[in-house]
Amino acid sequence: MPPFIELIDSLSPADSIIIIYSIILSLAIPLGAWIIYEVLKRIIKRRIKDVTQRHSLRALTRNFLFVTAIVMIMLVWLRPQQNLSIIIGLAVAGISFASQSTISSFSGYLLIISSNIYGMGDRVSIDNVTGDVMDIGFLRTTIMEVGQWVKADQYTGRIVTISNKALFDHPVFNFTRHWGYLWDEIMIPVSYNDDWQRAADIMLEHGNKYTAELQEDAEAKLEKLVDRFPLKQTKVEPAIYFVMTDNWIEITLRFVVDAQERRMVKANLYRELLHQFDEDKISVASATVDIVGFPALQGAPNKG
Repeated sequence: MPPFIELIDSLSPADSIIIIYSIILSLAIPLGAWIIYEVLKRIIKRRIKDVTQRHSLRALTRNFLFVTAIVMIMLVWLRPQQNLSIIIGLAVAGISFASQSTISSFSGYLLIISSNIYGMGDRVSIDNVTGDVMDIGFLRTTIMEVGQWVKADQYTGRIVTISNKALFDHPVFNFTRHWGYLWDEIMIPVSYNDDWQRAADIMLEHGNKYTAELQEDAEAKLEKLVDRFPLKQTKVEPAIYFVMTDNWIEITLRFVVDAQERRMVKANLYRELLHQFDEDKISVASATVDIVGFPALQGAPNKG
């Protein structure tokens, strides 16, 4: 007789009922957790309009219900009031056999949710991967990648999964947390022979045009950031800087921009600046080589 059948036959009626009851609960608990999650997900979707907050709360609810279900199933089978030593033994064994990578990844998850390093929808760069956070799990963070061959802050279409333990080995660059804006720059070289002062005025004028709507919000959020952290007070209004070189004057426009709209804003700025420069007869300088003569050829063949 197989050992499993012998084990069942050896059980008393009371133990058999307990095992059947435990099996039913072990199946019912995940089902109940899933039903609760689906109900809460619909409530969250209906009551929370902000997409980022909605996804963050949904992920947190999912993780909480998952952990709760696991703990409840353990309590069903182990009955801690009678088998505390078994629970302690299993916990020690689980920690002993769990890989260091798994423990580090889970520790990274705890660090993420406790330290507010990044959240759902944030644009981050971790271990040479840049993108928007789609999901934060116990062991991994899922990111929609930007950059790479696209060479700009736009989606590539690849979804990248990063182990949470990367937080302990690599710096985390967050483009959107706390402020939501970035300083960006456009540099245009202008010849000394052109009206470089007019070029600077044009660049500053267009910089103010594209940042006028967000300057008030950016400055208000920056003031809160300065009050919270030991940062130097900085203006968000566009500014112009000059650098003189041997061939031209480098005119740089510094401005604030939404962290997730850099490429669109810069493309529009470049387009309008080029049109305005063309109307004002201002040319963009480039490196050129003037050939003023050729040396005499040596060893030319004699005629005749």
